[in-house]
Amino acid sequence: MHGFRFSREIDGLVLTALGDRLASLAAADRRIAAFAATTQVVSLRPKDDNAGLLIESVRRLHAELHGRAAGRLLLLEPLMTAAIVALVRAGTLSTAQGDASATEDRIEKLTTLIAAHCREHRPVTFYAQSIGVSAAHLNRLARAATGLSVQELAARQLMEAARRDLIFTPTPVQAIAYSLGFADPAYFNRFFRRHTGETPGTFREVERRKLVVSA
Repeated sequence: MHGFRFSREIDGLVLTALGDRLASLAAADRRIAAFAATTQVVSLRPKDDNAGLLIESVRRLHAELHGRAAGRLLLLEPLMTAAIVALVRAGTLSTAQGDASATEDRIEKLTTLIAAHCREHRPVTFYAQSIGVSAAHLNRLARAATGLSVQELAARQLMEAARRDLIFTPTPVQAIAYSLGFADPAYFNRFFRRHTGETPGTFREVERRKLVVSA
């Protein structure tokens, strides 16, 4: 719950991101997680490329939300991601953008590998061998950086893909299950329900109804 009160001379846009979308970005990058953990006030520098990306992303979001162009709903999530990443880069943490530590490098490589292979349902040992550490050590690094184990990060990536396909595509639930690497659609239903508390079909119906109302 939140609210705003403005003086008369204030001009601008108020952009609100759903908490679960922000959580998925925070899980992928601990610098975003640290930034999002507290209230931030960011002063934008006119010549900062990140500030320019942020402003342009917000302008595009506003235009797509109020337009009727083809595929406009498909652009909302990537534009919101760009806006949040640009905000973090332009914010107080930008002064610490020196060389990444070995741990940061490994976590970034892990998130890249998970994005590429999560649909294959690989074990932790696959990611550990690819990065060059033991499975136990990689799990410790992942928990320290994100609060989640490697398998939990992979499950979150799968859930993001599932939500996106359910909301923005007409693909049947069974086909989505197969595309996400589930051999049994019934297991996908149980997996999805365990993470959301509702079936994929119910989630699709509720979220699409929200889009119709917001449009």
